[in-house]
Amino acid sequence: METREHAEAPSAGGREEHRQRGIGPWIHRNPWLLIRLFIVLVFSFGTSMIADQFSYGLEGKPVTLTAEQINSGNLPEGVEVGDYVRVRGTPEVGEDLTLEKLGSPESGIGISSRYSVSYFYFRLEETGDNLLIQTAQDLPGDSLRDLENMGERVWDGRLARVGTVIFHDTTQHGLERANLPRDENIPVIETGDTPQQYRQIFPAYSAVIVVWLASLGWLLWKRNKPFL
Repeated sequence: METREHAEAPSAGGREEHRQRGIGPWIHRNPWLLIRLFIVLVFSFGTSMIADQFSYGLEGKPVTLTAEQINSGNLPEGVEVGDYVRVRGTPEVGEDLTLEKLGSPESGIGISSRYSVSYFYFRLEETGDNLLIQTAQDLPGDSLRDLENMGERVWDGRLARVGTVIFHDTTQHGLERANLPRDENIPVIETGDTPQQYRQIFPAYSAVIVVWLASLGWLLWKRNKPFL
């Protein structure tokens, strides 16, 4: 009977190469790959947060919406949530407004607060329950009387819906207390920030995006070595 000896071929350098299986040994062998992946995840989170603001900053002139279009539910073709829009109308709020009445049905103004930020919601006479105007931190004090006697004016801002506005739970609660419409499909115009303001901070946004792209390139780098 012929006896054969079975021996493993030596690896380069004459050493036998033996890799243990399992997640633990793999992590021990690839620490820098995991570090690169973690960096990509961190900057991906930051990029996702500014992507919406970056795209809003690229908007040009606002799209004008009419009361007829809003009341019929037929917005201009191509207009969607996040677009820069404009509408003309008269605030529909209560008479003799005071700070104590804010958020009540008598005021016609809903309040949504979270942390140190307050958002105020109210109707326009021309659109009734079919549209809400949102403004942030600029109503208390003399602005209440200004709003009461403002008359017709132009409102510019980002188009949203009740179901997409920031701090959805507190918004719904504030609208309910003020007896304002709460259907999640009702359009909301978020006034305040304009694309021109966002364009001023484009350099910071661009830096985050560049670093994110660089981290992706580093992750795909074939050599699993530290960045020098």
